[in-house]
Amino acid sequence: MEKKKNILISSNGSSIAKILSNCLVSHNINFINDKDLIYSNSKELEKLFEKIDVYVHIGFKGFLAKDEMELIDYHTRITYDLLFAAGKKNVEKVISISTLELYKDYEANLTVSENWETKFPLDQPELLCANLSEKVCKEFARDQVFEVINLRLGDLRENSDTRLSEEKFKKSINLMVDLDFSSEELKQTKNPFNSARKKGPNWINLHLQDTFEGQKFLTNKIDNLIGV
Repeated sequence: MEKKKNILISSNGSSIAKILSNCLVSHNINFINDKDLIYSNSKELEKLFEKIDVYVHIGFKGFLAKDEMELIDYHTRITYDLLFAAGKKNVEKVISISTLELYKDYEANLTVSENWETKFPLDQPELLCANLSEKVCKEFARDQVFEVINLRLGDLRENSDTRLSEEKFKKSINLMVDLDFSSEELKQTKNPFNSARKKGPNWINLHLQDTFEGQKFLTNKIDNLIGV
């Protein structure tokens, strides 16, 4: 059995946070509360990351805002401050939770991989913020502060053409938490992390939905990792 990790999740009030909590029960989980985000100096956030191994940042429907400006502020300034604090406390890995809905404006007949550019409606603030959150996370990966795994999730509800079962999500998120990037075993295998790192920052996009005939999004990268 893998060693228990200390995991901090960016919020606890959303449905995705509850699903993450169910999926990561074998680890020690803490959440960031609304009161933790009331700060006058970003250094105050560092206490949240004491002894934290992995930070899970929910960049889509994870923060309940009063208005659009608060939503944008959270996914830009506050996200930056949280990641900066995580880097100061030597968090080893960040898992960014994003969404496949960033590709919703592409035609239904196209098969989309992780290499495609996101193309989303600018009049939908939550999708704009998901894109902004990804960009902030990628900046820290580019500066090699920590490894960032960006998981673009399908729909966790049933009867969707991008459906994602909680079972597959659980298997995938636990593998991402347990992966040791410094291990010689991982370095010497053919895996998407090594190939991605050769091309640039310590950042990788992975698309995650159930595997079935006619699926819109290619998931072979993560399917190979979890043995589907």
